[in-house]
Amino acid sequence: MSTNIKATSDIQLLATYGTLRDDDNSGAAWTNDFVKDISGVVTGKLVGYRLFGHSVINYPFAIYTGDSNDSLVVRLLSWPSKEQFEERIQAADIIEGDEYERRAVEVIVNDEIKHAYIYISKLASLDNDWKSIPSGDWLQRHLI
Repeated sequence: MSTNIKATSDIQLLATYGTLRDDDNSGAAWTNDFVKDISGVVTGKLVGYRLFGHSVINYPFAIYTGDSNDSLVVRLLSWPSKEQFEERIQAADIIEGDEYERRAVEVIVNDEIKHAYIYISKLASLDNDWKSIPSGDWLQRHLI
């Protein structure tokens, strides 16, 4: 679920669902460098979002649907210091580029709510080559 978190400066978690995941197996060139200094990781669920994969493009898109039946499997990444977190957010801004926007969201982890940033596609519509990943889990993209 999206949220208007007032104190976004307090957020120090990044919800990752694709090639920025610490356990990504796509072979993306940036993944290992991006996650090398993480201090913690936990798996969570983001409700109201749908994940899409492509047979040729080796990274996913997530879009906000608002449908409680849609969800993403996310990995919440943290770094040892606020400065390191901010450096990683700046790096993620560059990696994600203009195709994604960073949002503050509420992620469910073991029946608790954690506040995190996530990158969501700005694309209003995807062509027929993009297929929904029903599980919402990038690591299960081969099932589409």
